[in-house]
Amino acid sequence: MPSRQRSFWNLALTFAAVYLPLALGGTLLAVFGLAVEASMAVSGMLLFSTLALFSILVAAYVFSRRVDDNVDAASDVLWQVSTGEFEGRIPAEQRFLIEPLAESVDKMQEYLRTRFAELQAHRNQLRTVLDSMAEGVIAVDSGQRVILLNDAACRLFRLQHASAVGRPLWELVRSPNLQQWVAEALGSSEPVGGEMELLAPMSRMLSVRAAGLPGDPAGGAIVVASDISQLRRLESVRQEFVANASHELKTPLASIKACIETLLDGAIDDVDVRVRFLQTVSEQSDRLDRLVRDLLSLTRIESEGMQTDLHPVPLGAIVSVCHERHRQNAERKQMRLVTEPPPEPMVVLGDEEALEQILDNLIDNAIKYTNEGGSVTIRWKEQDGGCLLEVEDTGIGIPQTHLPRIFERFYRVDRARSRELGGTGLGLSIVKHLVQALGGTISVNSRLGTGTLFAVQLGRP
Repeated sequence: MPSRQRSFWNLALTFAAVYLPLALGGTLLAVFGLAVEASMAVSGMLLFSTLALFSILVAAYVFSRRVDDNVDAASDVLWQVSTGEFEGRIPAEQRFLIEPLAESVDKMQEYLRTRFAELQAHRNQLRTVLDSMAEGVIAVDSGQRVILLNDAACRLFRLQHASAVGRPLWELVRSPNLQQWVAEALGSSEPVGGEMELLAPMSRMLSVRAAGLPGDPAGGAIVVASDISQLRRLESVRQEFVANASHELKTPLASIKACIETLLDGAIDDVDVRVRFLQTVSEQSDRLDRLVRDLLSLTRIESEGMQTDLHPVPLGAIVSVCHERHRQNAERKQMRLVTEPPPEPMVVLGDEEALEQILDNLIDNAIKYTNEGGSVTIRWKEQDGGCLLEVEDTGIGIPQTHLPRIFERFYRVDRARSRELGGTGLGLSIVKHLVQALGGTISVNSRLGTGTLFAVQLGRP
């Protein structure tokens, strides 16, 4: 080997070069070179490699921690979203390397916030509609467990809203009919139901309809129940009223027809028989007239269109008119018809025609059911800021068992005696409705064989 070549390789082995590139943004700007002795180069390279590796590890750790913190910030925001909080946002300084994710989270929060607000509004509207319904609504799942009910259902079935949700319907309402209807609704596409009676805490009649929710199989059912107790009671009252009115009309009509047929068969030629039969016809005609008048009066009072003109009325003047009107009837039975006015004249809030009709019925009944030699007393006085009007007699009295029903239409304690005296069975019912129309109350106190006291509480202007 030539001496020049040996000198080069000796020099190469003696010295080594270290080159450090300088780059920025992926562009090579310069290269720094450092020539050192070979033995020193080996040691330097090891040190440099160690320092470079340590720097890389430190940089990687710092970088990973920053990314982890940013991911944790995103996780915190997503956790808030899962709990229903949509106002949190990922901070700007923690969006490094996750900016697309952060923007997606922001859009998702805004969408969910809008949707949740709409759902909450719809839920509130649905709850308002359900709670304003007179019908009870209960929603159950496929296992007949209550998932929703409104206030009316709580009232109808005597349930507590908080404790009812999640429990089986058959456990809350002990009704085989209701359980059967719900089971049928879960397996059928057609509504089912009928009428059922609840005995506790009081007897009520309910109309129930059950329908399955959409799905195959149905995921639940809706039960709608309405209280028809009042409707059934009104139907019963109407039927009873028609039966009683027909009976009351039939009796005098039958008497009139019998008398006329007898007269036409030849009894008209007998003066005594003719007079007696014509008197019977006249009496029964009067009875029919009273009955029709009372029916018309009761219908007018019970009608929704009745308007009572309440204004100050001197009660003493009304009592005087009624007293004079019934004085002769009392004298025929040798009875005392007495008035006991208060020390000072009293004015009540009422209507002259209604007050006269109230007093006429009460006084007429008192005279009818008081034996000869008895007395009927009319008194009025101030009480509890109002006026208490009383009609008291010393008559035959009313048994205690009959007192709760004496204001019902056509109700009579002694039917035979009532018809004999010409009563229609509607007088006290008319009185009660008139007193209520005047904003007052009426009560009765009676003892059998001692007498009866009717008390009417009226307002004052």
